[in-house]
Amino acid sequence: MIKVIASDMDGTLLNSKIQVDEEGVKAIEQARAKGIHFVLCTGRMYDDATQLINHANLYAPAICMNGAEIRDEHGKILKQIPIDTPSARYTYKVLEDLGMYCEFFTDIGPISPNKDKGIALMKDIQRKAHPNFTAEEVEQYVIERFESKDVHVIDDPERIFNNDEITILKFIAFSSDQAVLKKAKDTLESEGNLAISSSFSDNIEITHIDAQKGLSLQYYVERMGITMDETFAIGDNFNDVSMLKMAGYSVAMGNAEAPIKKLAKYQTDSNDEHGVATAIHKMLETNN
Repeated sequence: MIKVIASDMDGTLLNSKIQVDEEGVKAIEQARAKGIHFVLCTGRMYDDATQLINHANLYAPAICMNGAEIRDEHGKILKQIPIDTPSARYTYKVLEDLGMYCEFFTDIGPISPNKDKGIALMKDIQRKAHPNFTAEEVEQYVIERFESKDVHVIDDPERIFNNDEITILKFIAFSSDQAVLKKAKDTLESEGNLAISSSFSDNIEITHIDAQKGLSLQYYVERMGITMDETFAIGDNFNDVSMLKMAGYSVAMGNAEAPIKKLAKYQTDSNDEHGVATAIHKMLETNN
């Protein structure tokens, strides 16, 4: 019997306009009325994630930054799994040597060591992803991305590494070159202390090896006396792999990457076709 629903955000609970799917929220509330808990499992930082869901009147506990931070329904931090300083330095050097743009996700917010480089790369990525966009639309999208996330600029990363009061929880790095992304992934995985995943085709996301959605979801549900066999997980991309593997009831979105569809036990409609709502309704029909 399912007692917890865990949902990814981007490509899952959020549609292609980066808006919360209202039908999905209604389905979540129906599940809650039946005593089923709901938790977000996202690569986003807590403030970023809750800003989006609160507009839809969906308040929930959250597993953030791919599992590096766990918060309860009131926003209280239950657990953090940071990247240690030597691993963080190594990660940044690998990304820098490959010419990638990266951001640090920290307990004081996102930090960019080179905002101008980030803006230039994001524009290039958006032009390729949305060829119908005008130059003005690309410019507006990228600028709004940096402003909405309140990205801090610290030009010298050593100021971060040498500051014991700043906790690094995740790196996100971007490139429009798939060969560069693969090289970074392979190199960082060989370090042995890092988990490498991705939420879109143009990025990789780096956390501590123990900071994965599945492991943090297990920690969260077991605190409530619930097992992973009693957990429903839904997602669309490679940073969802661990929770889809570990959940008793796993669902891939219709817009999910092909390996994710193969991994999950069930499939649903896309994030623009109310896939979360469809999957929850189907689960509720047999959940007894």
